[in-house]
Amino acid sequence: MNDILPIGENLKKIRSSRGLSLDAVSSITGVSKTMLSQIERSESVPTVATVSKIANGLKLRFDDLLENSKDLYCDIKKISDISPVIDNGGKIQLYCLFPFSPSSGFEIFYCVIKPGCDHSSETHQNGRTEYMMVAQGELDLITDSHTFHLEKGSSIAFDASKSHQYINHTDQDAIVYFVLSY
Repeated sequence: MNDILPIGENLKKIRSSRGLSLDAVSSITGVSKTMLSQIERSESVPTVATVSKIANGLKLRFDDLLENSKDLYCDIKKISDISPVIDNGGKIQLYCLFPFSPSSGFEIFYCVIKPGCDHSSETHQNGRTEYMMVAQGELDLITDSHTFHLEKGSSIAFDASKSHQYINHTDQDAIVYFVLSY
């Protein structure tokens, strides 16, 4: 049987790159080892439900198994190609590097927080945890009546459903990466 879509080939590459046996993939996806083996050998074309179980178990996008791509894991983003969300009179610029995906459960942002910025962030009602990593400069994070001073190389994780505020008291831009998990 010849696959129209490269599901079997992609599954085998993903499994191999992660060092997973068929037994391990079967255990985390709920798809039998026999079925997985048949899919990899292009002896069986899986149903949409089966592809979905495999994608969910391996924490992949559904289309990662369907795409005919040699660079399956490569998604290069350039800040210069992304239009930022600008707030606080231009003192905060937020670039969405990787939007939310149900398979990953998170989204990633690059943020420039200008000197003098005092930005109150909306609570993320569906968010569980916000991870913040300072790549350049320094700033204060206020959440739950606590102030945390963060400098270059510092990271913090906090409850994303609580209100929070970012303040840059310095005369330098703060460059921050945010990961928001849902």
